[in-house]
Amino acid sequence: MSEGKTSWAMATPAALYMIGASCFGLFALLSGQVGVGLDAVPALSVMTSWLLAAAVGIFICGIIDLARGDILLGTIFVVFAALIFLGGGWSFQAALALAPDLGAVGAGLGLSAFIWLAIGIILLLFLPSVAKVSWSLFLFVLVLAVAVILLALGLMGGSLPGQGMHVIAGWLIGLFGLYTLYVGTVFVFNTVAGAPKLGIGKPLSK
Repeated sequence: MSEGKTSWAMATPAALYMIGASCFGLFALLSGQVGVGLDAVPALSVMTSWLLAAAVGIFICGIIDLARGDILLGTIFVVFAALIFLGGGWSFQAALALAPDLGAVGAGLGLSAFIWLAIGIILLLFLPSVAKVSWSLFLFVLVLAVAVILLALGLMGGSLPGQGMHVIAGWLIGLFGLYTLYVGTVFVFNTVAGAPKLGIGKPLSK
């Protein structure tokens, strides 16, 4: 009896659900729903744990998608896992460790701001590729890019959660989180139904 070769299913929905849930937490943190300024420090500590946990899962999903030949989503998920979730989580943790020294915290967050700015630029560079997939994906990656750039500018200006540009960034990240939950559901439902019952819109370009 010959052994059949089993192919992996796409890991995209799992990654999208993890990203979406994490975005809800970031929305609450950045928009001031769980505290403003230094009052948000306890929530920031909890948020880092969620980000680090999500980083592991999203990274695994990215590797699976790359192994399946999906260069676009695989690359996006690995970048999300390594830079936004793992890097972001650890940088928040480092800032908390430096908390007694406000000068050190400011310097650390200032450095993180430039990395967040680079992440925003990376997201903008994804736009021509995601435009070939769906107009809605293009729109919401743009929304996330704007949010990340606002986050970077807020950090450069010394803003804390619930202050300044962070509030706008938080709401935009929350919108992106809602979108990722929907897209994850589209992939799962259409696969189970065996037909494209739900959609994410036509490509903007070919």
